[in-house]
Amino acid sequence: MKDKVRLVEILFFIGLLLVILFSTIPLFNINIPENIYNMVYLFVEFLAFVVALLFFFKIDRKQKLWFGWLFILLGFFIYLLSDFLDIIFKFENAQMLKLLSFILNFVALLLFIIFLSSSLRVRLSFNENFLLVINAILLFILILQVGILPTLLNSTMLLEDKIINILFLIGDYMLLVVFMILFLTITTNFWGGEIAKNYYLLTLSIALLSVANLIFSYILSSYELFKINRIIYLGGYMVIAYSIVKEGVLHEA
Repeated sequence: MKDKVRLVEILFFIGLLLVILFSTIPLFNINIPENIYNMVYLFVEFLAFVVALLFFFKIDRKQKLWFGWLFILLGFFIYLLSDFLDIIFKFENAQMLKLLSFILNFVALLLFIIFLSSSLRVRLSFNENFLLVINAILLFILILQVGILPTLLNSTMLLEDKIINILFLIGDYMLLVVFMILFLTITTNFWGGEIAKNYYLLTLSIALLSVANLIFSYILSSYELFKINRIIYLGGYMVIAYSIVKEGVLHEA
């Protein structure tokens, strides 16, 4: 069991290292075709999905939380599909699939909250709810300031692009709020357990994807900073895949 997890860790580490290597090679004045980097990136992403898929089948379907993991896996697949269509076929609307991927992640986190709260009668205290509301308000103000208002006031942007950008922003906001709820629930009731660690990994990786999207889209306004945005997105989904692996191993035991 530990050997399988260790093998996955080594594969993921080597894969991410390869992507980082190919993205930094141009810094040393070594030119490589863009297609080679894209294919390496796509291969590593595909490898992570296949590993996640294999371990997903080990999760017990009889438990309700299985549906949450199913939506997580579907979100990963849609994200992989969008990258495949973008890299191989230069599909212009591939970004819309990534929005669908974020929606599936949101549904998954929501399912985890519902099932955990109902089956274990988990309730957040007044202080935790107060903290959650304050953070949610501050987060909304931040997203409004750095993303929504600049998008709405941009006179050169097409209406269709404005709608897509705002949908992504709302999706990021909802994901981060749901992340905070689930994180507080796990921290309050399952601190330190093996099951809790899987959900920590999952929620943190999804939060990382949302924060990265906000930073590179609306704060740095750049997607070409040594392709670091791709590295972060890939790393986030590899952690999601790893959390599925850990969950599958628990059920295998």
